[in-house]
Amino acid sequence: MPRSWTYLLCWAALVLLFGVGDVLAEASRPGETLLPDTTQGFFAISNVDVLNAHWDKTQLGHLMADPVMKPFTKDIRRQFESRWSNIHERLGLTLDDMRKAPGGDVAIGLIGLPPANPKTDEFKSALAIVIDVTGKLPQARELLEKVDKTQSKRGANRSELKVEGCPDPVIQFDLPELEEEKEAARSTLEGSASPDKPAPDGPVTQKPAARQAFYCLTGNLLVVTDHLGVMKGILGRALGHHQNGSLANFKPFRVVIDRCKKDYGDGTPQMRWFIHPLGYAEAARASTPEYKRRKGKSILEVMRNQGLDAVLAVGGLVDFSSEGYELIHRTAVYAPKPYTKSMKMALLPNKTEFTPQPWVPRDVATYTTFYFDILNAFDNFGPLFDEIFGDGEDVWEKDVLPGLQAPDGPQIDLRKELIAHLGQRVSILTDYQLPITTTSERLMVAVEVKDSKAVAKAIAKLFKGDKTVARRNIDGQIIWELIGEQTPEPTAPKIDFGDVPAVAPAHPLRKKKKTDDEDEDDVQPHLLPHRAVTVWGGHLMIASHIDFLMKVIAPAKKPDLLADDVDYKLVEEEIKKFNPQKCLHFFSRTDEEYRPTYELIRQNKMPESESLFAKLLNALFGDEKKGATRRQKIDGRELPEYQVVRRYLGPAGLQVTSEPDGWFLKGFTLTK
Repeated sequence: MPRSWTYLLCWAALVLLFGVGDVLAEASRPGETLLPDTTQGFFAISNVDVLNAHWDKTQLGHLMADPVMKPFTKDIRRQFESRWSNIHERLGLTLDDMRKAPGGDVAIGLIGLPPANPKTDEFKSALAIVIDVTGKLPQARELLEKVDKTQSKRGANRSELKVEGCPDPVIQFDLPELEEEKEAARSTLEGSASPDKPAPDGPVTQKPAARQAFYCLTGNLLVVTDHLGVMKGILGRALGHHQNGSLANFKPFRVVIDRCKKDYGDGTPQMRWFIHPLGYAEAARASTPEYKRRKGKSILEVMRNQGLDAVLAVGGLVDFSSEGYELIHRTAVYAPKPYTKSMKMALLPNKTEFTPQPWVPRDVATYTTFYFDILNAFDNFGPLFDEIFGDGEDVWEKDVLPGLQAPDGPQIDLRKELIAHLGQRVSILTDYQLPITTTSERLMVAVEVKDSKAVAKAIAKLFKGDKTVARRNIDGQIIWELIGEQTPEPTAPKIDFGDVPAVAPAHPLRKKKKTDDEDEDDVQPHLLPHRAVTVWGGHLMIASHIDFLMKVIAPAKKPDLLADDVDYKLVEEEIKKFNPQKCLHFFSRTDEEYRPTYELIRQNKMPESESLFAKLLNALFGDEKKGATRRQKIDGRELPEYQVVRRYLGPAGLQVTSEPDGWFLKGFTLTK
């Protein structure tokens, strides 16, 4: 999570660096007061010029301005333009079009359009951009002129509409059907044909919904959207005809933004954002053509079925070069209780002790420590397991847990003999091994235990007799190391400590048959294919590689400790200024954290990495085929040596606090 936050924020900064730089005629109005309360995803910049000025002051801004990074920044821009293509198709705007027009607040929203009849109609979505063009009216008019020419070349039909109360016309474009949509519709019909019902000859009659785009420049406001109803609503709120129904008055939005502003104090944040997680997922799915949607059960279904719809909002404020930090971000999660099903697992108690354990070496790249009620999570894990692996059937309670106690299994009561002896503090360390290769990154999870002997005995029960795991005795320390995965199908469920969640099914009675459209390449490897497990120093330790485990528990010489490190102390001093109540504490030496990723990008091998981050990227941006490795889309061959880059990367910190109706996160990056 911490790395994801940092990448996301830096990614947004790069977009801005390369792409953006009477009620209507007077003061600027924030985008959230104009967009509707059905907005599921929202991102806004208070002032593009101010943001760019602050970005330029950061060390990362200096790095991107360094001539040696020019090939990389050019490639990044190309990637963003590619990612923007969906918006370009829907609204006819390019990133270059967007760069010059904003004079004040600019906001973009993904809007849900709930069906009139949920039983018969599909959920739909719309996209809207609202821009304050104060002082930039000539640029805004130039933008619309360019849009006119672009849409005309694409074969769009132009017309003008009059919206009641608005002094200026709304320009409407009826867009032509995309060739790929025609082909997809043709393939669908041909695929549904049979000997008794052949595919129709001639033109395809089944067409997707009409595509439209609407533009209105009135006063100092430019509105762009692909839905006329959304346009009318925005103009109505902007003209003061009605104030109800805006995102600003939507309670979940108000709760998360107000919580962040409470910590923020006076002033105007450079960026604001908001997501209604399930609604955003549904709106994003609705905006994706059916032929591009992934098949099978969606994460949306799993989340809704497991009570994760309790998370009503996630939102925050972000600033560059502010409050003495390179970057500072605040995020609130609004998830009011009571929770149901697997959402009950989300119990992270606030504690006071977060000092690194006396065995954590100084040279780790990141260190995360948090408190998690593991026993409670175990007791509420069953519904999630059944949803993902059991097709909704009660396999956790009826098959998995009894199978572990069966005579032909490990003969262990997992809850009583293992889980009950675990504490609540969990720590995660990351590191890497030189030279940088696809297997260089190292990870270790250390779970505090109440009874080391009981936990060691339980671990021995789980792994005894498993031919894929070797029992090693190193100077009296018992370590269980994964050495291979090719074994006969076990007769009892297999516990996989390398995956998340930690338990994976392998019950022969519940094992699905391979379908005709699947092959052996679809089998997913373990997330930690070389893991090693031991109980040491009052902790259950699970490492991605045995060499990292040995570095911690049996160093060749007395190591320097993280608790004594200068960077760690600097971050800790800043975190002490925050709320003393917290459930999670994160530290990153970013110049070390990002090195494996950077070097693999230089080698054009990032998608092949065994790191969790690379696997996440493959899952998000890979090809449609399950398990396929994505193609790297950034050419890293012209990147400079990492020594040029690392001098711009300072230490970072983050803390999370559990609150009555959710969580509050506050993080920062310091100057190198």
